[in-house]
Amino acid sequence: MGRRLWRRPPTNHAGQAAWMKAHPFEWLDVSTYPAAYSAHTVARAIRTGDRVSISRHYGPAGAFETRTTTTERGTTVQARFIGKAING
Repeated sequence: MGRRLWRRPPTNHAGQAAWMKAHPFEWLDVSTYPAAYSAHTVARAIRTGDRVSISRHYGPAGAFETRTTTTERGTTVQARFIGKAING
């Protein structure tokens, strides 16, 4: 029998962004991704506003800080609200 892949539940980006705005500078696990590339893509989208489907909850660009960590289940994206982005 083949290996069963772990499926992560959908991420509630709107709810997580709201929580981080209410708790500035506190790190929150956004989600864990089996592929590191996916985690890094989501982290960049949160920081820079690259992907509209994700970044619309984390605006303006630069208002959130992200980091990634390797875990047993893959790569975890963590983020925190640091305030309004400075011009430029």
